[in-house]
Amino acid sequence: MIKTYGILAYPAGHSLSPVVHNAAFKALGVDAQYGVFEIADTELSQFIDNVRHEPISGLSVSLPYKEAILRYLDVTDKDAKKIGAVNTVVNKGGFLYGYNTDFAGAAEALREVFNDLKNVNAVVLGAGGAARAVIYGILKNGGKVSCIVNRTKENAEKLAKEFSEMFGTQIVGIGSKNEFARFARSCSLSSNPSGRLVFINTSSIWTLNQEADFSEIGKYFSDEYLKNFECFMEIAYNPLITPLIKKAQELGKKYITGDKMFLYQAMKQFEIFTEQKAPAEVMRKVLEQNLE
Repeated sequence: MIKTYGILAYPAGHSLSPVVHNAAFKALGVDAQYGVFEIADTELSQFIDNVRHEPISGLSVSLPYKEAILRYLDVTDKDAKKIGAVNTVVNKGGFLYGYNTDFAGAAEALREVFNDLKNVNAVVLGAGGAARAVIYGILKNGGKVSCIVNRTKENAEKLAKEFSEMFGTQIVGIGSKNEFARFARSCSLSSNPSGRLVFINTSSIWTLNQEADFSEIGKYFSDEYLKNFECFMEIAYNPLITPLIKKAQELGKKYITGDKMFLYQAMKQFEIFTEQKAPAEVMRKVLEQNLE
């Protein structure tokens, strides 16, 4: 019987997961199909109950459910549990197993610029489920996260405290431009940084509002400090060239577009779904074609 997988998100129309996974299924002759489950939060509980009893073999979980999905799972693997977010669910006879492939995807994307993540010193914008995975991926690979910046300072501080305790490090939670400027001065972030500075946007600024401009980043960071980063990274790919990537180009800096992390996490997700090695080049090619 054909197996069914799909992306669980709201909204879900922007996702390229269906074309990437379906191309991979076809390439390996896997008898499976991958669709879209655009589910409102008021319908989530009923949907998950349906998943248990219907022939849905697995889910890719995206905004806004990476954290909310945890309470519905029967088993959560150790990395996902530490991260506090799940982006992959497998249905095994009505029992739901949760995994996180975002953290590995983020680490692989960073390795395209930094061979050894132990040299990385990151400033992370955003404090949601994706931020959790990115931070975990960096810290688990020996890198450093200096601070987490978020419009709701309490969320940034909570996340900073949680991961500082988990990894025995010190991360600062920040909620405004003035706070970041004071922090940057206090730790010589611009004049003598510890490690190679990378700015990572994990927020959904551009995905939720494609009319938004760079002022959304400028609320927290001035050019005075941005020019000191070696690399800028996005984790969302729609649009691919965001105002942040344009700023990196303008400053002549290295950058990592959101398709990189998406591809690497999708490959690992495919392997969890099928227990087969992902056809990397097939997935890469179809992604590139659909981003043109």
